[in-house]
Amino acid sequence: MPASITMEILYREIKDLRKDIETVKHALISEEKLSAKELAEIRKTRKEMEAGKEKSFEEVFAE
Repeated sequence: MPASITMEILYREIKDLRKDIETVKHALISEEKLSAKELAEIRKTRKEMEAGKEKSFEEVFAE
């Protein structure tokens, strides 16, 4: 006899799956906290790039 599935069961399974995906995502991609200095530098670089000033990869990511 084939199993019967209802919309409620399907909805619950999808919700559980989304929750599991979020858990895995947070485990794989950790959030990094930026210092005020780093955030200011990123914003400055973004404004310069939007204004048309080009920067090399090394300039942006050099320590």
